[in-house]
Order: sequence, then structure tokens, then C-alpha cells
Amino acid sequence: MLNVANASPEGLRKVFFQADVQIIAEANAKTVEQLLALITELQGHCLIRTSRLDRALCWSTRPRDAAKQILALGHPDRMLYEYVEDAHRKGIWLRDLRKRSGIQGQSVDKAMNRLENARLVKVIRNVKSPMQKTYLLSHLMPTDDVTGGSFFDSGDLDESLIDEIKNLIIFKVRMDSWSEQRVHSKSRRGRSPAALEDGDEVEYEQPDHAVTSPTRKRKRTNDIEDLATLKRQSYNPDTDPLTYTQLPYPAYSKSYPTTDDIMTWLKTTPAIRATKQEQLTVDEIQRVLDVLVWDDKLEKVGAGYRSVRGVVCRQPGQPSESDEEDGDEDGVVGLRKGNGLTEAPCGRCPVFDLCEEGGPINASSCVYWAAWIEKNV
Repeated sequence: MLNVANASPEGLRKVFFQADVQIIAEANAKTVEQLLALITELQGHCLIRTSRLDRALCWSTRPRDAAKQILALGHPDRMLYEYVEDAHRKGIWLRDLRKRSGIQGQSVDKAMNRLENARLVKVIRNVKSPMQKTYLLSHLMPTDDVTGGSFFDSGDLDESLIDEIKNLIIFKVRMDSWSEQRVHSKSRRGRSPAALEDGDEVEYEQPDHAVTSPTRKRKRTNDIEDLATLKRQSYNPDTDPLTYTQLPYPAYSKSYPTTDDIMTWLKTTPAIRATKQEQLTVDEIQRVLDVLVWDDKLEKVGAGYRSVRGVVCRQPGQPSESDEEDGDEDGVVGLRKGNGLTEAPCGRCPVFDLCEEGGPINASSCVYWAAWIEKNV
């Protein structure tokens, strides 16, 4: 029975009914009398324990080392051990042990200390009642309801881990929500480097040089002969600074990440400790996603959702497209100043480049165009 329990997914939590024991015992328990004698002998060696499940008798196994130690226990110690054993992975409070056993005074504390020294039980911290002493069998792991799951460390909420997971999830969703493209930033003279070709020359003005004299402290105005010639610098697309523009996916795209996708990615990222990666569950990640949605940091969308507009990534201090003059070649539709042409829906349509006859986005089925016509005609 112990070998079968260890080989099963439940481990020592696996229960055996009468039919299961007869199948395992084979020739040693063909009759009920033989089965009763076998179970009595196993109970005498503390190798199994009897319980009820759905009003039917069942048995579960104990580790051999624990069985030897239980045999050497006295009556009160064994009784307290069985109470802890009945609590299984949920554990039991010291207060409940005193109430159920009926033992008064410090006898319960001394008995539990003996069991703890024998490594039969251990003390765990219950996040719901951190001030209460909770006991659990030494070879069992407490449930997430007791420990709080992956987001708790030694009974304390691991806020740094939660914040790190939030940032990683936002990063993952952002990377999977847009198609990133690299474009050249604008030059100092207002011309977009994207319009320049390899080998073009760009002029940069030199500041005026201050001419000083040992006998004169005041600066004088430079003559035209003193002005330095303008330096010419070739434009090189490989070394020119780049900006990153994120464009929306088409309406039929299904590349937005799901909870399972995020969970799989978090299991492989080196930003989280390996021990925590093993403990993370899909339900925990879903709870973090719900918090991000409530905080308006993420949006829950369905399959086939399309983004509204693109996003331009800028360095801190760099002016936005709305602050620049009209006619920006690298601007994003919806951020420029409007004009007569952009009053129509097509002038500011975020998926204008995807619109084509016969495609998923076309003018004949555009609801925005029909609404605009009815409003203005």
C-alpha cells in the first residue's frame, strides 16, 4: 500500500477502500476475515490509519520512519499526533488541541514539544491567524489557504514580488499588443532623417567664437573673415538615432496574450526566483491581472480585438508630436493638429492603411463613414 501511495499523484494522501486493499493483498486477503486480520496487524504497527469517506471505511498509509516513532509514544502524545494527522494539510491550532484532547495546563505544550523534537510535527504560520500556533505533520506541505500561496513568504506578504510580477506582466502585454517598428528621429534642421538617403549631407551651424586679447577683456563681434566654415557631416542610417513606433495589429489579429501565455512566459523569465516560479499558479496570475485591469493599467479584450491607435516611444524630455509643427512625416494619426481633410473619418482612421476593398476593413462596411454622412448631409 505504501508503494502504491508513493507512486500515485496524491502520495500519502491517497486513501484505500476495501476493494483496493483486496486487490493489493491478492492471495493474502481473499476473505473478509483475512482482510480484517491483515488490517489489524498493519494498524498494530502504526503503518496505516483508519478513517471514513462518504460513510465508507478507508485507510491511508504512514511513512515507515514515522510509524516506528509513533509506536514509542505514550498515550497523550499519540492522541495529540492523531489530532494533527486528522487536520492533514490545513493544520490545527494549539487551542483546538487543548479543547479536543481535554488535557489541561502545560501538558499539551510539553507533549507537542516532544513531538516537534521527534520531527513528527512542525509549527507553521497561518496567514489568517498569525498569532495562533498551528501544527502540521512534518512530511506534509500546508495548503495555499494556510500559507497564502506564492505571494507570501514565511507568513508575510511579499509586496516586492507582487510589484515585480505586475511590471513583468505589463511588459509582456505591451510587447504582444503592438507591432514595433524603428524609424529615424528628426534632424536639428527640421528634416526627417527617414527622408534622407545614405550619403546625404546635413549642415550643422557652429556657434560664434569669442575672440579675446590679453589687453582687452570685452568680447568683440566677429568679422565675416573670422567665421569658421560650416562643417559638413554625412548622414549614416546605421549610426543615426532611432525612435520606436508601435503600430496596431489588424482587426482579425489574435496575438494578444492570454493568462496561460503570461504564465508560461513567467515560468521562463530569470527575473523571478526558481522557487517562486514553481509555486506560481494560473489563479494567482489571474488575480494579478484583475488588479491591473481595475487599476486601468491593462484592458481585457476579446479575440479579434484591434488597437485604437499606435504609440510612439520617446525618451524623457523629448517633445511629443502634438507640440511639433504640422506636417510631421513621422507623426501618428490622431496626434497632429486637425485640418479640413481630417474632418472626415478617413483622415484620422487608425487603420487607414489596412482598409481595402474586399478586406476585413473596407469603406463599404465602415460604420463611422455612414454615421458621418448622416450627420453632415
